[in-house]
Parts: sequence; C-alpha cells; structure tokens
Amino acid sequence: MFRILAVSTRGHRYLEGNPSGHPISEIPPGVGTRFLSLAAVRQHVQREYPSSLSVFWRIEVIDESGTVVSRGTRDGLNGTGSRWMWQAA
Repeated sequence: MFRILAVSTRGHRYLEGNPSGHPISEIPPGVGTRFLSLAAVRQHVQREYPSSLSVFWRIEVIDESGTVVSRGTRDGLNGTGSRWMWQAA
C-alpha cells in the first residue's frame, strides 16, 4: 500500500486524504488515501494534479512505514508542465 505526499512550491508537504488539510511535518500512521500499486498512484496524480494546479510541483510516494519509494516531478519550465517524470527514491 502506498500514500501520496504532495510538495508545494513553498516546500510544504500535504498528505493526500488527510482530514485536516494542513501541511504536515511528520507522517501520521494510518492516515491518508491508500493505493494498491505505483501504477494506481501515477494514474491518480495524472488525473487529479493537472498543470492548472501548478502549486504542487513534486509528488512523493511513501509506503506504510513512511519511507519515500518514488518521486514524481512535473516537467516543463519551473515545474509547470502537464507531464510527470517518475524516479525511484
């Protein structure tokens, strides 16, 4: 199971599905939307984080223990493109 941390242009990290909606400094256990695979995460990010939502330029995919397993970075000038480039952590 994987969860999504969206990183804003100001460096704040937001946990997808966190009921508070505030930036987090520590990853709370058992909170957030869970995805079964990295492919499901990528499909969700492509659909829910379009280029018009340019406040988020990076996505961190974390496992159940809170370890970053993959990162997605928006392409284009200053991270404003419509495609995401993925790399293992």
